Amino acid sequence: MHTLQNSKDILGDATGIEILQNAKVVSDDINKKQAIAEKTEIEIDEARTGYKPVAIRSSGLFFCITDLANIDPMYQYSLDFFKNLFASAIMASEKSDDLEERLGFLNKEFLESLYRNICRSLFERDKLIFSMLLTIKLMEMSNEIVNEELRFLLTGGVALGDQLPDKPGDWVSDKMWGEISRLNRLKGVTGFMDHFTKEVDFYREMYESSTPHLMELPGKFKDLTIFQFLLVIRCVRPDMLVPAISKFVEKKIGDYFIVPPAFDLALVFKDSGPTIPLIFVLSPGADPLSNLEKYAESKKKVMNKISLGRGQGPKAEKLIEESIKKGSWVVL
Repeated sequence: MHTLQNSKDILGDATGIEILQNAKVVSDDINKKQAIAEKTEIEIDEARTGYKPVAIRSSGLFFCITDLANIDPMYQYSLDFFKNLFASAIMASEKSDDLEERLGFLNKEFLESLYRNICRSLFERDKLIFSMLLTIKLMEMSNEIVNEELRFLLTGGVALGDQLPDKPGDWVSDKMWGEISRLNRLKGVTGFMDHFTKEVDFYREMYESSTPHLMELPGKFKDLTIFQFLLVIRCVRPDMLVPAISKFVEKKIGDYFIVPPAFDLALVFKDSGPTIPLIFVLSPGADPLSNLEKYAESKKKVMNKISLGRGQGPKAEKLIEESIKKGSWVVL
């Protein structure tokens, strides 16, 4: 524009013509790059949309770990921790050019990583509960769970004061018979009460068995879902519900989630980072210091130790500052 305004004879101005020609070339180049950028943006959006199922599935799993605080207030995990875990799983998962296969690798790696990391901070008695939470959440997200059945598993149903028929045997307790009556009302298990009465010898055998969770129901009820089978176990053998749940988890998401991983310092270190310290919550008699020293030696790291107490705070801070500069480790 400046050239056009200040030129007295644009047709005879070689410099002006050259500038305008260059401007045209630059303009054409910009238009081509803009078209390429728009095409690339569309391709990126399509690729991003392809990974959406993984994002939805993973965000749903976050609520499994927030629910753990209802078991013990110590079980609290930040969103940043969860996001870092997800980012690490993306990097660690197996790669594939096939989208569906890649999604499978991502889902598997993140689920196992989440289970492995959370299990480290759970008491032994709560680890199977966490596995069950993961399984139920995954089933909910794939519409495999019937809410009425889930409520029955948790509560055994609500007694409404109904008049029940006579029990089919003295070994059947009032509690068991009442729960069987309430189970009978569920849509997917309708008719179970009459079936129980007709097959009472089989259920007596289940009642006395040491492995009732491995038995197969007779008649039409052999086709119950594995979740509905849990409801039967809850009625007949509630004392065997834990091994039954373990079997249920194994069938639905794999045996990896019923055998809590043994403590592995190298694996724990791999899941940590420069700004993510390792915190050991010690039980009486436990002392991980010797293992830490051996592992630091294997990594060729200098490890500094300091016992915290009155007046030790400033010394610990100074040691941490020095270790940041030198790349050494500090154990408080």
